[in-house]
Amino acid sequence: MSSHQTIVVELGSSRIKVGFAGESKPRRVLNNDDNKFNNGSGWTVNINDGMVSNACQWSSLFQYLSSPTGVLSSDTSTGITTVHEWEKTLYPLFSHIITSILYIQRPSRHRILLLINDMFPPISFREAIHKVLLDYLNVGAVWLVNGGVYEGLYHLLEGLPPSSPLLGKPKAHLIVDIGTFEARVLVSVAGSSILTDTLQTAAAGYASFLRQVLANYQEIDQQVEGGESGQSEEQTSLVSTLDDANAIVRAWMALCSSSSEFDTTNISVDLPSLIETEQQQTQSTQIPIQPLLDAFYRIYLDFSNPSSLMYAMLSCAMICPIDYRKCALQNTLLLGGGSVALQHFGTKQGDSAKGLSMLLEMAARDACGVSRDESMSESIEEEKKEDGLSDMSSIARQRFRSLKGVVDGSTIDGERMDGINIQYPSPFAADLATWIGGSIMGTLSYSQHYKKKKV
Repeated sequence: MSSHQTIVVELGSSRIKVGFAGESKPRRVLNNDDNKFNNGSGWTVNINDGMVSNACQWSSLFQYLSSPTGVLSSDTSTGITTVHEWEKTLYPLFSHIITSILYIQRPSRHRILLLINDMFPPISFREAIHKVLLDYLNVGAVWLVNGGVYEGLYHLLEGLPPSSPLLGKPKAHLIVDIGTFEARVLVSVAGSSILTDTLQTAAAGYASFLRQVLANYQEIDQQVEGGESGQSEEQTSLVSTLDDANAIVRAWMALCSSSSEFDTTNISVDLPSLIETEQQQTQSTQIPIQPLLDAFYRIYLDFSNPSSLMYAMLSCAMICPIDYRKCALQNTLLLGGGSVALQHFGTKQGDSAKGLSMLLEMAARDACGVSRDESMSESIEEEKKEDGLSDMSSIARQRFRSLKGVVDGSTIDGERMDGINIQYPSPFAADLATWIGGSIMGTLSYSQHYKKKKV
């Protein structure tokens, strides 16, 4: 190991990635040891290195920088997370990273590149980071990159191939980062990094989606109890936890990925809550599928919902400078663990299943008043009428119509090009792409950006 090697740490809302700059993947990914979705207030990394008595816990007070609602987490009594409170979490975490994960004996010979989600983190967080790393742990230098997960991506995007050989190297990308609690959308421009003014945040993370799924099934439970639903109590009252909602989502995606035909009304699921209480029958429980599809539409596809991912994506495109708008939509990238978890979510048509990227493309065209053909448009409208989703205001229908010419595509050299093309950053894994970008960033000479320890 050479001296002055850069350590790259990505602080995500549900996972922390650690490794050295120049490597193709992180050395360690710290996950929630509970592995439960029910603990929505935070997560825990157990540290048993003999140096600290308690685990490093990102509780409701330290749920990184943003809560599931997109509001900064803080103490309910004071409304402020102090420097000392940040230190109590950050010190055991980085001590564990340096001594027990990377086995660094002389931290002063190394520097840390720290990637965080937020563009403008609180002053107390920045002060605590510098105090813990520079004063307490004696690290040689710290490079704290605000919005670093996107700054690092800029270097990765430079090496990605264009989505179409006719367009050449793209001059802009629309970045869609779906995390655990929220989704963030912004535009990255070649030669000038990211456009911070285009940043849009939506409560469309994977955990937020599971909460909506659970709420939909619980709403049916209330209707069953009140005698307002045609569903039987056995079909609905068993979905009681977020782990159950996750099991339903995974079972549905497994069916969509299979080649066999299946019932699109109900789905067979082994519910974790029943297994834990030993109430699971010998055969899987039959669960109605419609509440799951309604939750997916509301969280990701409903352009009339200001909290949906589609609303954030199209709002970002409208804020984007007009010179980059078309190129950004034609080069939309899905990133984050949530996009990986939902990659194969969709409905089955014929022999193929529509995944997350295709469903988002169809929703974007629908929101802008564009459809592939009239028959498809009529089919979509009929489905919406049956689901009660077509009743929206004229304002919502006209909000994104100014993007119709962009989303409708154009003809280049006699070939029709889609106006919106959503893809994953192949050949890189969507949930590791930001760390890899930071790894590339750490190998470059940016010494003027580091905050060095005073001697």
